[in-house]
Amino acid sequence: MNQMHQHLLAESELNIETIGLQQRAYTGDAKAQYALANIFQKGVHVPKSEKHAFYWYQRAAQQGNLLAQYMVWQAYKFGDGTEANAQQAKKWFARASLKSAGSTQSVVAQILGSVTLH
Repeated sequence: MNQMHQHLLAESELNIETIGLQQRAYTGDAKAQYALANIFQKGVHVPKSEKHAFYWYQRAAQQGNLLAQYMVWQAYKFGDGTEANAQQAKKWFARASLKSAGSTQSVVAQILGSVTLH
């Protein structure tokens, strides 16, 4: 089983909307990957899983999704769904900060509205 398959749920366990979202995430849609990560992080209609959330945030972040980049930074900083890693946290914070120089406050506000920070 490849790495991505272990982060997918059987469609019989999902509602119709989440099935479509998971299919789009699997085919590389960064917005769908970010949305699926949020579903796993919050446990919305699926078992809550920080590990699965981190995986999908990372996939979206690698494609340039700004909010996902901040979530990957947070995961590495606090060890949410992965081992804490200060070097990786610094890398992802720098990447996201460079991209969002003019909109950092709005990004942080969106993140704070969608997750609980430590």
